[in-house]
Amino acid sequence: MMNSKIAALYKKFLKGELSPEETAIFLDLLTSCERDELPGLEEVVALDDRDCELNNTTSEDIFLTITGTPLHTPTVPIWKKRWSVISVAACLLLIGLAFLFQFKFREHKNVAYATVRYSNPTKFVKRLILPDGTQVSLRQGAQIELLSDFDTDSLRRIKLSGEAFFEVAKNPEQPFVIASSGDFDVRVLGTAFNLNCSQGHSRLVLNHGRVCVSRGKEYSIVKPGQQVAYDERQKQFDVSKADTTSATNWKSDLLSFNQVPLTQIVADLNNLYPDSNLELIDSFRAESYTGYLPASDLEKSLTMLNTAFNQTIIHKK
Repeated sequence: MMNSKIAALYKKFLKGELSPEETAIFLDLLTSCERDELPGLEEVVALDDRDCELNNTTSEDIFLTITGTPLHTPTVPIWKKRWSVISVAACLLLIGLAFLFQFKFREHKNVAYATVRYSNPTKFVKRLILPDGTQVSLRQGAQIELLSDFDTDSLRRIKLSGEAFFEVAKNPEQPFVIASSGDFDVRVLGTAFNLNCSQGHSRLVLNHGRVCVSRGKEYSIVKPGQQVAYDERQKQFDVSKADTTSATNWKSDLLSFNQVPLTQIVADLNNLYPDSNLELIDSFRAESYTGYLPASDLEKSLTMLNTAFNQTIIHKK
């Protein structure tokens, strides 16, 4: 399939002009073509409709190539229709038996599969390797749950709570998906990125490779050196440049802050140290802090913050 044809279908999809037959073609193309064959958004927007017109003949050819059946069924005699009905019924019976067997097999397999969880209740960064070879740096208080069997399932699905850095083992035949986590889902083949999953504050920073984030029908492609978050008010993804080094300083046991409100820093420290019960003095609630704090030493963090403002601004309840 030519890239221009994919782009043309994509553009019609964005405009809501796809016919039911073209919708089936478009979905088949998205699931069967290689990642590098997919056109970029700029390429689709810049596409001139006159460059690639999907007339009835072209649509007929595309549909026949993908499905093996013609788009418009020709008229046949009644006796042939009866044999066709019998053949279709037999095929449907076989397909139904196959699905029944597959359902029973999956049901049995799901019963046997035990959910695997990794958590980090410590004050330090925890490093682990998933069954597929994916390397993960798990931040304090974070948790990962494997939602599928990496050895047999078609997708490597996990759920993340908190923040982690992923170096995903590349496997084009088995995409890596982070689902039901924070504000959006993430789909990759092999790449490295930092992901912070929390409702209303999820953010992904991409170091290298390419990822696709999605929420319902909305999606966005993220490139290296970019970060993405979901804007609840605008109901769309917000993609911007990112400092990949700053975003992963916590891996080196450092917490990085750039004009971050002190109220947010105190909230983060209380999450990191649940028993600390820290409280910020009211007169400093409008102040912000830029700098670094150690991720595993609460007393040193408090000393650095108090020194930065030349007085005790945070105390324990």
